[in-house]
Amino acid sequence: MGIVNQRGQTVAVAAQWARPQRGSEPQQSTGKVETFPRIITISREFGAGGSRVASHVAAELGFQLWDHELITYLARKAEADVQLIRAIDERQRDLLDDVISTSIHGGRISGGKYRGLLTRTIAELSERGGAVIVGRGANFLLRPDQALRVRVVCPFRERVERYGARERIDWARAARYVRSKDRERERFAKQLCAENSSDPVHYDLIVNTLDLSEQSAAGLVISAYQARFGDRQQAAPMEEVPSLRL
Repeated sequence: MGIVNQRGQTVAVAAQWARPQRGSEPQQSTGKVETFPRIITISREFGAGGSRVASHVAAELGFQLWDHELITYLARKAEADVQLIRAIDERQRDLLDDVISTSIHGGRISGGKYRGLLTRTIAELSERGGAVIVGRGANFLLRPDQALRVRVVCPFRERVERYGARERIDWARAARYVRSKDRERERFAKQLCAENSSDPVHYDLIVNTLDLSEQSAAGLVISAYQARFGDRQQAAPMEEVPSLRL
């Protein structure tokens, strides 16, 4: 498995990401020590198993997983009901431009404020390091040098079969649902940051789970992470995340 660079070219992991390790001498020309954000973002097609791959990666590296946990965290910071934030989360809607009433303290949160809250939270998690962030356009909210940006994919037919078997529904119904989820996530990315989430140039590594187990896919991600950033770093305690204000 190779790495897709910004020109869409596949290159070897080690060759693409040779970096000095922590503690190496700074370049005399700049006098600056290279920093290592140590964060992984995982974008995924619906039904490709990206969330489970992310869970394996976080467990192996000892990182904090931010998937559904991120929704709870955002709701707490916004003083909003979790169900409200979940309604916005990765959905294809006009909520990013609407004002939504919350059920707590009669407060309000606009789509713009939600977007700002999400952006600041992703930036702070990147500063802390030691995190695996699933979806939510995180790869677009960070500079390319701030994270290992992963995309987990799988052919449409296989994703439909997996979902249909899990939910015990027929092919046609499963296919409609998978397509709708793909559209929602794609339009969320376009509303959030005007980007095409399926474009490979936005990712450092693309993993196809058609013939890979979740553990094997996670192993590829971990190998790419270690090739790029070197040593491991544990996540800082959650209480160290600064409080956010809307």
